[in-house]
Amino acid sequence: MSAFLAYGGAYEFEGREYRWRCYATARVHAVRKREHGPQPQPPRGLKWITVEGRHKAEAELSWLLDENTTEFSQMLAQVEPGRCPRPEASPQLALSA
Repeated sequence: MSAFLAYGGAYEFEGREYRWRCYATARVHAVRKREHGPQPQPPRGLKWITVEGRHKAEAELSWLLDENTTEFSQMLAQVEPGRCPRPEASPQLALSA
């Protein structure tokens, strides 16, 4: 079995921001609650999947993975309301502005 790696990100739905994080055995590009659908059209080379997990919360998520992914396991997945991370300006950029 592949090692679990940490992934995380954020998205916006109906004007609200959500953060997600999980550990998975395949590269996770995005996670969304199914109720925040329909899911956006996946970029070329990626696909949305759903997995039936041991916990109800796992079954309520959609996962954006590489199109050629055939095996996928995840754990500790979480989607919660919150501010999307914004890149902070470096001190050099702030001084030159």
